[in-house]
Amino acid sequence: MTTGGAAVPFAPDWTCGIRLGEGNWPGLVSVPLFAADLTPVCAPGQAGRLRTPADLARASLLRVGHAAEDWPRWLAAAGLAGLQARGPLFDHYGQALQAAADGLGVAMGIRPYIDDDIAAGRLVAPFGLTVSKGMGWYLVHRPQRVAEPAFAAFLGWITAAAAGGTAPRPLPD
Repeated sequence: MTTGGAAVPFAPDWTCGIRLGEGNWPGLVSVPLFAADLTPVCAPGQAGRLRTPADLARASLLRVGHAAEDWPRWLAAAGLAGLQARGPLFDHYGQALQAAADGLGVAMGIRPYIDDDIAAGRLVAPFGLTVSKGMGWYLVHRPQRVAEPAFAAFLGWITAAAAGGTAPRPLPD
C-alpha cells in the first residue's frame, strides 16, 4: 500500500489503486466509485461567523497547491467570482483540512472525503452549496486483473460498497 496522490505513478506490481481524476489513465481500466463534490469546511467555532458565502471575504481561505481551481469553481457557483482565495497554501488536502479543524481558516473540502469529519463534529460545512469538482474517485487496474478470481471478488465488493454509499463490509472468506 502506498499514498501520494496524483504524483505517484501506477507501479507495474500493483494490483489496483484508487485515484481522483477524470477517469482517463492510459493503459488502465477506470471503474467509477464516487463523485467529488466541493464545499467549504471549517472548525465548529468559526462556523458561526459564516452566515452567508459573502462572509468568506473576511476569512482565511486555506488552499491546496495542486487544486488551484477548487476555490474559484465554488466561489463562482456561489455568485462570488470576484473573490480571490488568499490564505496559507498546503501540499495536500489532508493538511488543509487539519488546519481548518484547528481553527486556522476555511478549507475547501471534497465530499465524501470529509463526511466522517463532519459527522464527528471536527469540521462543519457552513453552507448548503456543494459544487461538482468535475472529477471523481476511480478504482484503477490493469485490464488482465479481471480474469483473477480474487480481484474479481474485490472489484465486486468495492463497487457494491461504493454504490451503497456505506463503508465496505469485510470480504467474505
